[in-house]
This record gives sequence, structure tokens and C-alpha cells, in this order.
Amino acid sequence: MPVAPHPYKTEKARELEFDFKEFADCRLIYSNAYEIREAFLKQKKTIKKPLGNLRTVQRFITLYENKHKTQITSSSDITVIFCVEFVVYCLNRFGSTAAGKIRFCWRLLKTVGVPTDVIPPNPVSDPAPKLRGELGEKSARNFLNSAKKEARVVIDRYHQAEEMNSQGRDPRRVAASKKGLWDQLENRLWICRELLGIRANSERDLIALGHRGIIRSMEERPGAVVIDPQLGPVQQTGLLAHLRFYHPSLADLAPFIGLLMIRSDVNLQCVADCPAASSKWSEPYARAFSHGEEPDRWVSIILPKLRGAQGSKRKRRDEIKGGRVAKSPARISFPSLKKPWSHPFQVLSFVQKLTQPLRAEVNRRIEEISSKSDISDNEKWELDRLQSIKDDMFLYRNRNSITSLKLVTRDSQVTPPALVDVFERYGLTDGVRQLRDTGLHFGFRTSGHSLLILHLLARHSSRETASAYARRRDFFRRSEELFVAIFDKSVALVRSSNYTIANLREELRASGLEDWQITNVLDPNTRTRYGNRCGGPTSPPKPFDNGTPPGQLCRGQDCIDGCPLARFLPDALPFLVKQWSSIKQQLASVGIAAAFENSLQHRLNKLERILNKYPLAAVLAEKEKLKEEGGVDTW
Repeated sequence: MPVAPHPYKTEKARELEFDFKEFADCRLIYSNAYEIREAFLKQKKTIKKPLGNLRTVQRFITLYENKHKTQITSSSDITVIFCVEFVVYCLNRFGSTAAGKIRFCWRLLKTVGVPTDVIPPNPVSDPAPKLRGELGEKSARNFLNSAKKEARVVIDRYHQAEEMNSQGRDPRRVAASKKGLWDQLENRLWICRELLGIRANSERDLIALGHRGIIRSMEERPGAVVIDPQLGPVQQTGLLAHLRFYHPSLADLAPFIGLLMIRSDVNLQCVADCPAASSKWSEPYARAFSHGEEPDRWVSIILPKLRGAQGSKRKRRDEIKGGRVAKSPARISFPSLKKPWSHPFQVLSFVQKLTQPLRAEVNRRIEEISSKSDISDNEKWELDRLQSIKDDMFLYRNRNSITSLKLVTRDSQVTPPALVDVFERYGLTDGVRQLRDTGLHFGFRTSGHSLLILHLLARHSSRETASAYARRRDFFRRSEELFVAIFDKSVALVRSSNYTIANLREELRASGLEDWQITNVLDPNTRTRYGNRCGGPTSPPKPFDNGTPPGQLCRGQDCIDGCPLARFLPDALPFLVKQWSSIKQQLASVGIAAAFENSLQHRLNKLERILNKYPLAAVLAEKEKLKEEGGVDTW
């Protein structure tokens, strides 16, 4: 099959061909075009923002030259006065967004060779970023159930069409058909398959081919049940509704995209970039999660990663030094069960089958255009576009053409509106990134707020990146509120000087515990790693029961995060001091990172809040004792 001479040029590709001619009158920018391209434009998803900032600098240079009757042609012409006036210009013109403009200009000046001692610090701070809300456990479950429900609609529709592939006949009068055959769905699908060839032709094209009668006959008859972005599953009528049995829309794919994202903790672009060839997106999983587990129960899902952490460097066979070292393609790998229909492996397997008719139509059209001896500009553009999407997993049909999620997201740099509408119906409130955050937050909490686990789940390039994702202020605030509400119930127990059994029972009952829970608290064997007693060691409440089989002792013991069954008695002090000392040592080992909000600091604050309720002399004595025993500085 002939191959298109060059790939489809997206808006991004056209921008990257920018030749800087519009900056020809600004010598500082134009004469340093190569350096600026390397520093600001290379390997960017879009260059719209950098170009806008360049134009801002260009406008200011023109104003500065006119005001001071001078020329800015090289780095030697830049002075402190230039920088100060640029700051004033940005503050007057851009207000609260001036910080980004100034930061860009300072980086630009360094790129073109301006000495750093000429460039002052950026005096403007960035505004606080908008925080994404966390999708709660109940909302996440509702999202999952809604996606599964609508995915079943599309799966049932697919199987209905498959069953009718061997049924049906020509319902037209020219075929001497009996009256009423148009009312049978299998006959209408026969028309789509055998007469129209399941092609993605527009209504105008079909009329030109003499199929006006077919369009009219299908007009009022029900076709496929489709997913409407705002209404959900609806029964549509008309020819396009019948072709939806073979040509899904983006809204039809949305529940599968949602299932894949919420079960894999990957972002939308990774999902969109998934190739259709099964050999490229899955491979055998070499490990087992329990002894004796069947080896083929799991499979590794492989998705491309074109941002963030890059692939590993490949050694050159000739071992010649110098030049650029080739890198293997970056990718994301995660395990998936093979059998459950709503897990990533089965989701991708089904989507591959669902979009196969579209893939076949794309390849047919490529071959049709390529076989022509004289190709028009429009056909050449279409050929390039089809070549760029023919191997994509998430193909879908608009009203008149076939496209792919990968092409749309990379070209427009925004989430398609149909996908946004569907996910909002499922309960998403802060964009598609909330889906990834949900899985990361869950793993972060259940692992005891471990940045290592978050780093592994998110496939971040470093733990510093993982830490940045972990620092969700709202997330910590809600956790703190839960802790304070539970801890305050234990304050009276710590402060009390009369610890008779009767008094303790009264205090515990007043704090909200039932009699059987009070019995557990009074049992020393229910002490946890933080020294507190537990009211239900074999029945931890949600979400503190994660990882604990029913009827077994709580495995997490994250009582300090706000478990409602935790109660702190005087004998908890030695354990609290040991935990406090351990966290202090961990914070001392992470350097400057300790200055930022993090999970360790979060727990340290809780521990110190508890320790403040104990007699100061007892706390100091316990710290001194720990110092003598372990030789550790606990101050």
C-alpha cells in the first residue's frame, strides 16, 4: 500500500515551522532566533504562549527604543534600567499576571547572553494556583458505576450488530421485497453493510450516489441506542443512527475512557495515545500477587508517555562516545486483570473491536486516494490526516468524518467537549485530571501517606514530583479536620488525674463509644503503634479498613489520621514520643523539602498536638529516656 509522503501537520506542527520573520525589526530576537527556538519552542506541546510572550517583549523594546532614542540590537545593550522599566510596563499592563511575563523575559535575556548581574530578581509573585477538589470515595464509586452502566449499553449494541451480521435481506422494492421489510432492523443493517459498505460518507455524498431513497426510508426508523453527552443513552432515528452500530461517536467511547483512567491512574493523553495493535499495548505479566496464582491471570498494559519522565538511554553498539545518546521510547506500564470486563485489558480489547470498522474505512480511504494519479490539495491533506490516525485505538466518527482522540487532544490542546459533558454527568466537577488524582489520593492514604508509593503509582520521574502532586492543601485540610474531631474526644482522658475504671468508662461513653468498644479500649492488647487503644481492632471503620480482611486485626493502624475508634490514655506517651522522634529524624534527612507542606510534617503536627496535652515534665522525661536508650537526638 502506498504511504503518504509526509505526516499530517497538526496546528502544533505548523506553529513549529515559525520562521521568526515577524520579529525581523527586533534585532535582539531575530538575530538570536536559533537560541530562542532551542530554549523555548523545542519539544513543546504548543508554542502559542511563548510566542505571545515574545511579542510582549518585542512591543516593549519598540517603546523603550522610541523613549530613549537608542537601539537594542544585542545583549550588551541591555541595562538595569531596561529591566526595571520592563517590570513597570508589565505591572501597568498585565497586573496580577505580570509575574509570568517578567519571568519569561528574564529567561530570554539569559538565553541571548545578558549577564546575570544585570538582571534583577523578579519582584512579582505568582498568584496562588487554583486547587482541584478531590473526588470523594462515594463520588468515585458513582462515577465508576455510571461508566460501567453506559459501557454495557455500547457493548450490548455491538453484540446486537454482530448477531445480525448473518441476517437480513434487501428491503427495497427493486428487490421484489415484501411489504414491511423496512421495519426489520436486520434488513436496515443489511443496507448499511452490503449496499453502503459502512462508509463514512456525508449525506450529500450519499445523495450524489443515488441513495436519497435509503435516507428517506431510514429517516423515522429507530437505529442504535447511542450515548448522548448530556442526556445519556437515547434511541436515535435516521441513517446515521443505524451507522452508529459500526461507527461509534466520542460519547460512545467516553465510558470506556473513564473506566480506563479511573482504574489505571493515567492521564487522558496517555489513554488517547494508545495504539490499536494489541502487540503494542499489552504484554505478559511476569509476576504473581500470591503463591499459586495462575500465571495468566494478569497482563501488563503498556501506554506511551510523551511528557514527564523520558525513556532510558540506549547504549550504542559501536560504543563510540560523543553525539546524542538515543533514548528508548518512554512508556507507562501497569498490571491489569485479564478477565473482568471493566478492567483495562478487557476495556482496550473491546474498544479495539468496536473501532475496527472505522479503522477498516480509514485504510480503505487511504488506499483509494493513494491509487489516484492526480491528487488534489484537499485529498492530499485528507491522506496525511488519515495516515496519522490509522493506528490509533480511540477512533470515532463525527457527523461527516472519522478522527481520533489522539489527534483532537494534541491538535486542540483541550479536552473534547463531548468527553467533558459525559464525565460531568458521571459526577466529575474539576476536569479529567480529577480521575487520576482520585487513584493517587487513595493509594497515598492507604500506604500511610508514603511518597514512595505515590511516586510508583504516578510513574513520576522523581519523588520531588510525587511530593508536588501529594501537596493538595484541601486534601490535608480535610484530613486535619477529621483528626481534630476525633482527637478532641480523647483530650479529657489525657487530662484526667483520676483514672479509675468507672471514671474511664464514663469518659469513654461520653466520647461516643459503645460498651463493647469500651471493653476493647480498656484491654492493653488493643494498643496500636501510636500507643493509643482501639475500640474495634477487628472491625476498623472505612476508610481505615483498607487492606484488612474481614474479621482480622487492623493492618493499617493509621489511627492518628482520625480513626473514630482511637483513644489516647496516659500509657500511650512512650509510643507517641518514639513516633515523634522517628518522624523528626525522617524530616531531618530530606533537607529543604522539610520546609514545604508534606505528609511527614502533617503527622508530626498531629503528634505534637497530642503531646501538648500530656504533662510537660512527663513528655521531657520520656524524650530524655529515649535519647539515652538509642543515642538519638530527640530535641
